[in-house]
Amino acid sequence: MRSPIGTHAGTPGRREVTRGRGLRRFAIAAALVPALAVGACGGSSPADSAAVATGSWTDIVAAAEKEGKVTVYSGQGTDQLNELAKRFQAKYPKIKVEMVRGVETALAPKVEAEARTGKGIADLFVSTDRPWLAANKANFLAPRGANFDDPAYNRAENVLDNGSFVVTAAILTFGWNTERYGKKLTDYAGLLDPALADGKIGLPPTKGATFVDFYQYLEENYGADYLKKLAAQKPRLYPSALPMAEALSSGEIAAATFVQPQVDEQKAGAPVEWGLANPSWGARFQGALLKSAPHPNAAQLMADFMISKNGQEAIARKAGAVLPDVPGSVDVTTNVRKPSTMTPDQIREYEQKLSELFGQS
Repeated sequence: MRSPIGTHAGTPGRREVTRGRGLRRFAIAAALVPALAVGACGGSSPADSAAVATGSWTDIVAAAEKEGKVTVYSGQGTDQLNELAKRFQAKYPKIKVEMVRGVETALAPKVEAEARTGKGIADLFVSTDRPWLAANKANFLAPRGANFDDPAYNRAENVLDNGSFVVTAAILTFGWNTERYGKKLTDYAGLLDPALADGKIGLPPTKGATFVDFYQYLEENYGADYLKKLAAQKPRLYPSALPMAEALSSGEIAAATFVQPQVDEQKAGAPVEWGLANPSWGARFQGALLKSAPHPNAAQLMADFMISKNGQEAIARKAGAVLPDVPGSVDVTTNVRKPSTMTPDQIREYEQKLSELFGQS
């Protein structure tokens, strides 16, 4: 597995390196990998609570500036994280930002080890892995800040029982190649058009909790027989969203089921369009403030900044925002279908069903 990528705000050379094609592929894949079970640190003794200033928000800011740094581990997109760091440092120039970008199943064990030993590096961990977050909630701090109390954020819905808070939602949706398909798709039902039969549609893998959740979403919204009808179209399976998007742009397929909003591809001149179903499907990114954080006050500032309008403009580009009317976002998290609560046995049973319909992947 590739090592996490460190990106540092204010260091142009490092930031340019993260924009290579290979790393973009790596970045998108992280948001889409199944929420694999990883060893939780709930059975070990958590580190002592980090020392967060107990006074006013002004006191927290002063303590954060004295700490002088904040480190974020995240599975979010590299470009979005870099932009977030840039904007945060513009507001808090005394605090350096380190964004460690990686696959969540590689970052989670690092967070566990830091909590177990009390030798923290990360101050804030952003993940889509709900089971892991629930298992490790004893090692999280409660978030503070005016933006958490803003009615537009809806603390009651977005600060969760597991101690984490919703940051954004990675939106995966449908798209089509305008040179290969002359009609307009308005939802997933349109993929049953006979003109899209015989290998013209791209599908995600049929194994993994994340992908199972997506297929279940299709079945819930388009009927119990929808997947059977979709399988009759003889679609192609792709390992993740990025190669599917590349196949769509090149014309290898005429339509895709599981790609990011094709905003950047359109700007680059690719003959693609995309749409958004209601509800949309996505994976919610949730932030956790870590008790093992070496910079707990700076972590509070970063968490509060992430859900501010300024922070959302950076982190929610092409994604679902936690606030309304965020420029660059494509939806709000309240419109994104909430994930199912299937058990591991139920997931395996559903995977078998998908395998019989679409084949192994």
